[in-house]
Amino acid sequence: MTKEELPVDELAERFVDAFNRRDADGLVALAHPQVEFVPTILVGQRAVYQGHDGMRRWVADLVASGAVHQVRVREVRQLANDRIALLTEVLIEGDVTSPSAMVAVLREGLIVHAKAYLSDERTLIRVGVLPPRETA
Repeated sequence: MTKEELPVDELAERFVDAFNRRDADGLVALAHPQVEFVPTILVGQRAVYQGHDGMRRWVADLVASGAVHQVRVREVRQLANDRIALLTEVLIEGDVTSPSAMVAVLREGLIVHAKAYLSDERTLIRVGVLPPRETA
């Protein structure tokens, strides 16, 4: 980790905080210029957003949709040196409505690829998105 890079837990928390505030500039600050982001279909069509302009377009689409959901981080897991998983839950009016997750690849301490899922950890392990938890 270089001096400018955030610890992965902090990077994840800041990403979720910026999402919850619908703060495009906050998300862009955490994203590599070559970012590719695949959000869930919670607010409409499945799309891939590329680059900083794509991240801004995603937030604009999110705001335009009227979606009011928030996300809460349950756990941040380092999967590999450059790969993390955020295990989260979707909240509407403060109530948990769905387990969710995001798997991200990092480059230079920033998110360069991320894909979000509306699924629980167990299912994501069964379909091969997440590796099984290591047991001691």
